[in-house]
Amino acid sequence: MTGPTTGPNEHNRDEAGATVLEETLRRTLERAADRAPALPAAVAARLAGPSPRRAPRAQALLAAAAVVVVAAGVSVAVTAGLGGPAEPRPAGPAATVSATASAGVSTSGSTGGPTGEPTGELTDLQAPPPIEEVWPQAVHKLPGTRRDRLRPIQFLDDRTLLVETWSSFEKANALYAYDLGTRERREITKVPTPKGTVAFAADFRAGGDRVVWWNRLKDGTTQIWSAPLSGGEAALVTTVRTDESGLDGVQIAGDRVVFSARSGGVHTAPLAGGPATPVEGGASMHVLNWPWIGEPGPYGEHVGPRFGRIRNAETGETRTATTRPGDELLGCSVTHCIGQRQDGMFLRLRDGSGEQPLPGSMGRTDRLPQDRFHVAMLKDRTGFVAFALYDLAGGRSADLGIKAEQRENGFSAQPPGHDAEGRLLYYDVGDTLYVIDVTKI
Repeated sequence: MTGPTTGPNEHNRDEAGATVLEETLRRTLERAADRAPALPAAVAARLAGPSPRRAPRAQALLAAAAVVVVAAGVSVAVTAGLGGPAEPRPAGPAATVSATASAGVSTSGSTGGPTGEPTGELTDLQAPPPIEEVWPQAVHKLPGTRRDRLRPIQFLDDRTLLVETWSSFEKANALYAYDLGTRERREITKVPTPKGTVAFAADFRAGGDRVVWWNRLKDGTTQIWSAPLSGGEAALVTTVRTDESGLDGVQIAGDRVVFSARSGGVHTAPLAGGPATPVEGGASMHVLNWPWIGEPGPYGEHVGPRFGRIRNAETGETRTATTRPGDELLGCSVTHCIGQRQDGMFLRLRDGSGEQPLPGSMGRTDRLPQDRFHVAMLKDRTGFVAFALYDLAGGRSADLGIKAEQRENGFSAQPPGHDAEGRLLYYDVGDTLYVIDVTKI
């Protein structure tokens, strides 16, 4: 990222053409990848080819299969921008998962492995009870939202959801406050698409009384926008020069917006508008949860776990994740890290203490919502059984109700989406949008 520049506040429609399509496809696949499990190393090697480094667009194209695909008894998920690769494992024998059991998968007729993976020869796998039965207070069902091209972004309060609508594929045209009780929505702002846009508005994030986001123009200018949550016209906050990958994090910190480039570099700018300034010591870092910044960032190739090294930009405190022989840490939050070893995946504190296994065959591999909730795929030798949400603190689990699509050689299933704050999970079941507020669990 180079120094800040200024630019006009343009509200013209985007220029049609191949560049827009390519950038839109890249963004779509990267968002999908953010909802997918890790890629088995052997599969990654075959897909990636001999080149030791891949361009961001090539990584995004690998994410085209960012749904879980299970065929020939092996779990395979193609993804970009998440934790390190996991070796493929045979589809586990059946297990019985209890909604009141501990986080580990309980089994019948066999002895479970260290991570709860069953090792015996069972013939049946049962999903836990539906989430509407286990945690009804956390579930909101919104029918008909797929027709409206409505996508959840973030909880604004206990009953109000920030949502975006699309005018076309992945192209946001407006933001709304959606009342989960009345199912009515109030327009917050129109989302402009300036002339020359090649990366449509992305990474919407609300804080205080405003919402921010960014887009990128074909000349390399990345624009950051803001609008009042009470309603009003979007305003250009600042502009910076980035490479084609744009930004990887935008947050509001008081009266300033904080953001980082995917290529590295943390900056801040006044929400009221003005030049961006670099954060001291943040040239190679990325926004995690302000004031915490760290490296490696959430996207691209990396050495070590995502955010394995973090620093408080206000106090100067630093934290480095503890690793042990045989462990591979995949990604960390401010306090916790997810890792894997030959016998399965685990969650533990940054200092290496408090380790516990992560149940199920697969799951997200960067960070867990609230450092507590884990989405895992349950499967037996015949195929998909369920996506289950585990409360690692409370020891309960629930079936999310996600259905798999049968394929000629197996099946595919889409894991739930999530917000940047770790409060929201969302997914479609038929024409109904499920919205899960994990803070109500």
